[in-house]
Amino acid sequence: MRRVVSGPVRPRFNHGRTCWGRRASGAECGDGGQWLGIWLEMRQTLSFNTRRLYTQQVNDYLKPYLGSVPLRSLTVARVQAMFVAFARANAKRQRPLSPATFVRIRGTLHAAWNGAIRVGLIERNPAHLVELPSGRRPRAVVWTDARVAHWRATGERPPVAVWTARQTAEFLAHVRGHPMYALYLAVALLGLRRLHRSSLCGCGLIGVCIEG
Repeated sequence: MRRVVSGPVRPRFNHGRTCWGRRASGAECGDGGQWLGIWLEMRQTLSFNTRRLYTQQVNDYLKPYLGSVPLRSLTVARVQAMFVAFARANAKRQRPLSPATFVRIRGTLHAAWNGAIRVGLIERNPAHLVELPSGRRPRAVVWTDARVAHWRATGERPPVAVWTARQTAEFLAHVRGHPMYALYLAVALLGLRRLHRSSLCGCGLIGVCIEG
């Protein structure tokens, strides 16, 4: 079946066609970054949100680690090393990558490499056998004085930490004159679950009475 591609992707895509037909070496077929770009441009039926997610993960995570590696040199070990690097970097991130984000990154890579299999660039999908960090939620710890001092000195903080009663009281006293004080007070005193906290943070002020 003849493939017809228009626009700026034609030169790279035609180069790929040459590779598919000749079973050329990985170097001739380009690197992982080139294929990821071609794969995104080929996926013309993606929804807006799916394309945005794929593009963000390709640019932020996959290309920086795998973009310069020849396509056929992308082994399970190389892909596994990328996820190990992500896990190690989590200790220094202000907002660590969640287990769900790891799963989504692997899903994007898996889909891209399945596309490379379909056109004959590779024979196996290296993302298929990659092991991800445990999906268990981290245990919450208390913001002790020692942890606060360590955070102020290094910028490192626990994945999940909660205030003491004294810290909560200090915060409420500090924001007492804030227009959203009643909301902060409700969240602090009622112990709302995360779903309910998210609903409160996302609601608008129209139709909401926060006065006594």
